[in-house]
Amino acid sequence: MSAEIRRELTARVEASLDRLIAVTQRLVGVASPNPPSDTFEVGKMAEELLRAIPGVEVERIEPAPRIVSLIARIKGKGPGRRLIFNGHLDTVGVEGMTMLPFGGRLEGGRVFGRGACDMKGPIAAALAAGSAIHRAGVQLGGSLHYHLAADEEVGGVHGTKVMWERGMIDQDACIVGEPTELQLGLAERGGAWFTVVTSGTAAHGSQPDRGVNAITSMARFVLRANEVLPDRRHPLVGPPTVNVALIEGGHAPNAVPDRCVADVDRRVIPGETFEEIEAGFTDLMARLRAEHPEVRIEASCREWTLPAEAPADSAIAKLCRAAVQQDRGARPADVGFTGITDARFYINDASIPTVILGPGSLAQAHTAGEFVEVDDLVAAARIYAGVFVRFLGA
Repeated sequence: MSAEIRRELTARVEASLDRLIAVTQRLVGVASPNPPSDTFEVGKMAEELLRAIPGVEVERIEPAPRIVSLIARIKGKGPGRRLIFNGHLDTVGVEGMTMLPFGGRLEGGRVFGRGACDMKGPIAAALAAGSAIHRAGVQLGGSLHYHLAADEEVGGVHGTKVMWERGMIDQDACIVGEPTELQLGLAERGGAWFTVVTSGTAAHGSQPDRGVNAITSMARFVLRANEVLPDRRHPLVGPPTVNVALIEGGHAPNAVPDRCVADVDRRVIPGETFEEIEAGFTDLMARLRAEHPEVRIEASCREWTLPAEAPADSAIAKLCRAAVQQDRGARPADVGFTGITDARFYINDASIPTVILGPGSLAQAHTAGEFVEVDDLVAAARIYAGVFVRFLGA
């Protein structure tokens, strides 16, 4: 990309600042909490915004009522390479928020509201980049694809996974716009969700010695849950983690409980296998039974998501790294994403070189006061525009 084209793209992005803010606010202003994964209305708005870019082709995907994803394409002048920008249209819920969740308030150089950084702001930045390329008169050599997905917040089964199953993911590279503070996300954790059940013997509450308390047995597990973890660490995503997230037991305040159930969230790092993870639970339960013969405990995995890791030396990673360094004046760090994203479908299933790169911070995502910095949105739009042109050619 020539210096002249870069200057023109930068000028076009910065001239569209007000529109970038307004688009972020408009997207935030349409509720799309998941559950229930209803992206019908925000999908309509996103389609309108996409169609404002001349020459774009848009396809709606609705695998279940009101769960809408969008695939858009801006054709290049030749066969060329094909690049995806992936962003999700759904958000987490709004319980406990300390502001109007869909207000999109602009204050102190920040846009506030649910989805501002996760990830309606990054989508707005990617749309601004596509628009800037057109207004700068740049004709891409290859084609730019937008995958705006539903259902990411609960696993992507009705969103990006559907695109993969329908043969819509076969491009050459992908950028997933999750908030990384504009660092290069090259790995992410997976997850294994276990249901742990302890069984006891019911008895009258005034005679607990006649029973076996299932909650006490569960407490023994909970207090030692970290023992399911191996002593290992990934250079980007850190160590695996375990979190006892939900627990329920007993049926009356005057009875010894004979059953207790806990939901356990075990996050997985690249390189771990399911067999190793399962063995961690099996071994801890065996130790508990040996030390406390009254303990009856079982665990089963109800859901399993693979971690993902992309090569640091792919063409898209090199271009993103160079673009961020040129824009920000410092080389971005290669980082890991502790959460689970739709990047795994591109990396694990489609074997497409992928980078997670977006404005905003994961520390703000899902919070009571979620926001994204306007300066970061503008920087992301400049970076995306530069990467789109460099990767696809002009």
